[in-house]
Amino acid sequence: MSQTVSIMDKIRLYSDILRYKREKRLYDVVSHEYDLGVWNKKYEEIDFEKWLGNYGVDGNKIRILVQDGKLFKGKWSEFIDKYMFQIFDVLENYKTESVVELGCGLGHNIFQLRKRGFNNLAGYDISKNAILSLKRFCTEKNVDIKFDVQDLAQPFPDGIIENKVVFTHTCLEQLKRFMPSVLTNIINGNPKLVINFEVDYDSAPFLVKQYFRARDYQNNLVSELRKLERKNQIEILSINKLRFYLSPTNRPSCIIWKIKKS
Repeated sequence: MSQTVSIMDKIRLYSDILRYKREKRLYDVVSHEYDLGVWNKKYEEIDFEKWLGNYGVDGNKIRILVQDGKLFKGKWSEFIDKYMFQIFDVLENYKTESVVELGCGLGHNIFQLRKRGFNNLAGYDISKNAILSLKRFCTEKNVDIKFDVQDLAQPFPDGIIENKVVFTHTCLEQLKRFMPSVLTNIINGNPKLVINFEVDYDSAPFLVKQYFRARDYQNNLVSELRKLERKNQIEILSINKLRFYLSPTNRPSCIIWKIKKS
């Protein structure tokens, strides 16, 4: 059941953004965060196939959400399927392909794709804690999904994304200061297609831009992709805004691109 967002709600939202400490997201900050919190939960506490619950989120708490660019108040538990289904509906077009998620976290996207009939899946993340738990789960449940550690700021081992459909979901926001090398590493890995569910900063609303500046999140993914396109290295196929967002300050678009073959 949705509720109207008041002026006071908006004031509190902006106040929260202004209170963020403006700290540069350097490598040690990112890697440190990904060894703590939800990534370090006890194995027995993780529900690998459920999105809510693993990330310390109260699904019944009233929050400010977004639909078609308009703010409203509602519960994540009543809205999350709409948000996630728009992600999965894009990926559904590649159901017969080998699909890889970079920045897979605790694997919720990958497991949901498996439920939808995807048969050739893999996930990579910088968190050793998350990957160790995922490998244990797959072994115990006899699940045929490859999970391994991969730092996106480092070159990829041969073959892990070659000729595969690669996607990220609110992952590259952490890597503003490494974006050129991250994109170079992805290109050198020779994927068939790349789908980034990440913020298109240049076309983002003012509120999102303020939040991303405060958190030092990426503002350069699309601008770096356009540089590569001008160099004839890649082709941007589409950039489309999503209809539903779980946060008024973090609104990913669906950015699809591929490598230009010489």
